[in-house]
Amino acid sequence: MEKPKTIQMFVEKMNEKAASIGMSRSMFKNPTGLTEKYQLSTSYDLSLLTLHASANVDIVRIWKKKHYSFWVKGPNARRMDLTTRVDNEKLNQYYDILGGKTGTVGFIKNLCLLIYDGETVYIVTLLKARGNRFHQAKLLIDYLLNKGSLDGVDTTAYTVLKYPSCNPYLFTRFKPEILISKNGNARNNPASLTKLLTLLTALDYPLDLNKNLTVKAEDMAEDNLNDIREGDIISLDDALHLILLRSSNIMANMLSRYVSEHYL
Repeated sequence: MEKPKTIQMFVEKMNEKAASIGMSRSMFKNPTGLTEKYQLSTSYDLSLLTLHASANVDIVRIWKKKHYSFWVKGPNARRMDLTTRVDNEKLNQYYDILGGKTGTVGFIKNLCLLIYDGETVYIVTLLKARGNRFHQAKLLIDYLLNKGSLDGVDTTAYTVLKYPSCNPYLFTRFKPEILISKNGNARNNPASLTKLLTLLTALDYPLDLNKNLTVKAEDMAEDNLNDIREGDIISLDDALHLILLRSSNIMANMLSRYVSEHYL
């Protein structure tokens, strides 16, 4: 089925944004991360995306939250309580998770994280991890700190970057340091890591985050984690929380449509 024109226009801007931050081996076809032919990226490109996302104040503001509650307005008014999916109790015992995004489609388990060891911040991206992806992120940092081996890392591709000490927008030409990588330039399904690009693209525009939007039929998509219905009225800020903390596909579509209708 052909996408609405608004989504097509927004995806064009997503790809322009990706190119502008150095994601040279990536192509995006939708704002949700749902599987689509030729929607592909690499662990290196997605590490760059995570780096640039960390420079956005609204993304970081939401990354800091483990829980968030708000009220949906409209014919089915109700309260929604969100808990972040970018958290892991065992990993937190060793390192601090500063932010990131999970990406899950079927058997595909992706993860990007900002991890702090008390001295250094690392950007860790794993694609198609088998087993516990957070544990494998820990193993990568352990290895870099000479605390373990890579024997337990079972993932198709990964990249670990050292977080730069200067503005990441300088790194569109001068690339950040790669500490360790496996198949870092191999193209894979980015799944919901795509939504970081969706947000970066949308937040380039002067959005009023207090503005309420109504969920339309064209926004509806597979969204198993979230009870969102056509006709719901949700603020842009609450939509950002749903996208980052609960990976809402419907909100990714609604945000993309709104940006296209008002700015493109």
